[in-house]
Amino acid sequence: HFDGTQLGQKELKEALEKGNTDSRIEHMKTILKLHLNGEPQSAMLMTFIRFVLPREDHTLKKLSLYFLEIIDKTDASGKLLPEMILVCNFIRNDLQHANEYIRGCTLRFVSRIREQELVEPLTDSVMNNLDHKHVYVRRAAILALLALYERFPHLFPDAPELVEGVLEKETDVAAKRNAFLMLFNCAQERAVQYLRKAMDLNAEMSGESFRLAL
Repeated sequence: HFDGTQLGQKELKEALEKGNTDSRIEHMKTILKLHLNGEPQSAMLMTFIRFVLPREDHTLKKLSLYFLEIIDKTDASGKLLPEMILVCNFIRNDLQHANEYIRGCTLRFVSRIREQELVEPLTDSVMNNLDHKHVYVRRAAILALLALYERFPHLFPDAPELVEGVLEKETDVAAKRNAFLMLFNCAQERAVQYLRKAMDLNAEMSGESFRLAL
């Protein structure tokens, strides 16, 4: 059970609104612990959106994404909360962020989204990361696309073709493995075609992680 200081919502809101980065980090941790211990923190959502979600600090970004992962995103009838429109804008911006760490963390969060209405505006931003210059982002983008395609294939009709293109030009072994797994799980015929082409060309399938994928 969480034994930390039991602050009221008023105090928590004031800390998020007026605190410095370190204070916001500590109070976000408190909010997360309270929520996970059965004390719902949905009432903090708008304060969180206004005063925490826009912050650039990496620790706050991670805590923000975790909060968004565990908080209720729909009302009692299953309809997406109106606040999620604002959240979606922030997520889309972070999928296009100049910092590759923030992009990668955001892609991992997106891969866990199960609300179609929240995913729909993010489809292009997710797929655009398949060609990012940093391999960390490309790996995360392929895994995010795999998870989302399995849930919402109609939102990503071109995903298998795009990932096949990634597989053919990718040089990083881990990213190549992720791309092959995506095809194997979602478009096996394309995966088989790739293997045949690779064998015909006597292509080198090097790297332990890629061999394990096979």
